[in-house]
Parts: sequence; C-alpha cells; structure tokens
Amino acid sequence: MMPRLLEVPPGAVPLLAWARAVPTAALRQLQQLAAQSYVVEHVAVMPDVHLASGVAVGTVFATEHHVVPGALGNDLGCGVSAHRFAFPAASLSRADLEQLLSQLSRVIPVGDAVHRGKGLPLPPGLESPALSTHRLTQAWERLAPRHLGTLGGGNHFLELDRDGAGDLWLLIHTGSRGVG
Repeated sequence: MMPRLLEVPPGAVPLLAWARAVPTAALRQLQQLAAQSYVVEHVAVMPDVHLASGVAVGTVFATEHHVVPGALGNDLGCGVSAHRFAFPAASLSRADLEQLLSQLSRVIPVGDAVHRGKGLPLPPGLESPALSTHRLTQAWERLAPRHLGTLGGGNHFLELDRDGAGDLWLLIHTGSRGVG
C-alpha cells in the first residue's frame, strides 16, 4: 500500500498515511503535531492510528533538537505475539472456532475497565520486584494486579487466523498495560 497525503495546516510537514481510515479526533492531533516547528521531514500515520493522550498512537516522526515523551505513551512494551496451534484450521468447524475465540476472550480480559477491584494474585517472584524508587514500587503494587493478564483497550486485540498453509494461529496484540 502506498501512503496517501492527508490535509495539513499551512507550514506543516506532510502527513503520510498508511491507514485506510483516520479517526477525526486523531487527525486533529496529527495536524497539530505536523505544525510543530521541531517536527522535520514528515509524520507517518500507521494503520493502527487512534486518539491518545499527547500524540496519537500509530504515529512515527522525526524531530530536531527535541524529545517528545508523550510520543512513547504509557504502553511502551506494546507488541504482537503469534502462536501456531498443533492442528490445522480446517480441523475445526466455524462454530468450534467461534467457541474457542469466545473461551479465550473470557479468560483473557479485554478493555481498560477490567479488574477495577482487587485484581488477580501475582505469580511468585512478581509480588515485590526490586524497583529503583518507592514511587515505582507504589505504582507496581497498585497497577500490576489489575493489569497483568489483560489485553487493555485501544488497538489491542486477540484473534484467530489461518495462514496460507492452512495452519491455525492465535494472534495477540497487547502491551505493558502501564506497568512496563
């Protein structure tokens, strides 16, 4: 897919979008970013673009003589993991696949509001990791039980896929959920 140019204010660097659709609120954020004097060359807009605090998720840009902490967000450990099943996708009916995905979604909570209460018990060794400051320890104790084992919101997802060879895969996009 070739990038397309998005509308920018006068004097702004180009917005090059690899996304098919850009949410209106995220586009406003992108236009504001493209107009900043420290942003150089262009702003790249990736397919997962969406509104975030500070800088839209799915944004790539270069700066001159500046660091933009908000561009990193609070989910720096974000990533995709793919796991191949030991059986082909064709060995399961559509109903079986839907049931499998439903069961996975029940045991792997999705969304920002999960675990508002006490949360899950932490595995051995993670109850009190050696952190460099008391503030980090407090954040860990508050966030880890509610965030570990969850997908989060935004562009995080869990899906089943079939590759060209007919193998069945579980694809998970999640992140550090604020504790990474």
